[in-house]
Amino acid sequence: MYWMYLALFVLAVLTPEIIRSGGGMLDEEDIEALLIFCFGAAGFMMYLVKEKALLSLLRERLHLQRQTHDITRDLSDSYSYIGEVNRKLDILKELVFQLPARITEVSASNIGKTPEESYQSVLEAVRTFSRAESATVVFVDMAAKASMKMVSTAGNSPFPVPESSKLAASKKLFYEEDGLVIVRSPELARGIAAFIIFQKAMNRVDDADILKMFAASALALYCVNR
Repeated sequence: MYWMYLALFVLAVLTPEIIRSGGGMLDEEDIEALLIFCFGAAGFMMYLVKEKALLSLLRERLHLQRQTHDITRDLSDSYSYIGEVNRKLDILKELVFQLPARITEVSASNIGKTPEESYQSVLEAVRTFSRAESATVVFVDMAAKASMKMVSTAGNSPFPVPESSKLAASKKLFYEEDGLVIVRSPELARGIAAFIIFQKAMNRVDDADILKMFAASALALYCVNR
């Protein structure tokens, strides 16, 4: 491209040497001025075309950079999501594999109530899935609308737990209320339902079915030695 600018410049400089006489209605000076103007206009047009091409390349490069940034961010989010899913699966498998041993342990302990430690693995799994600081499980007699037992990861629940009558009156298995997430076991066992309660820590809780399974697991532990 630059050699074309050079050629136009040389032609413009040599125009007086090329044109030595006038022609028709134009004299020598007019012809030289017209040619020099044409050479200049041609050079200017070439410059505009080149500038437009450079701007197009710059926009394409910026677009590719944005795409690269978006792809990198999406990959990072995907890796984070995969890592989180794998961690949740490990916790879920551990809980499922340990449940028979927990039930056997509770059955062998000839006492009138389930040891508190038996529920901690379930509650810790709930904390991990919900990202909550603490979790509580409440066992409610649905007919009497009375609380039979309550266990929390922090000993006493750090947040106010809804009344048993209010829990029993709700027909929902998963709902939010006053900043709390409440998950009920899908089925009753001997008229008892397990309610897992924790403070909402995320904008959206996507593991409702898994949390219901945790509630069912806690209910199974409760019923073994009741």
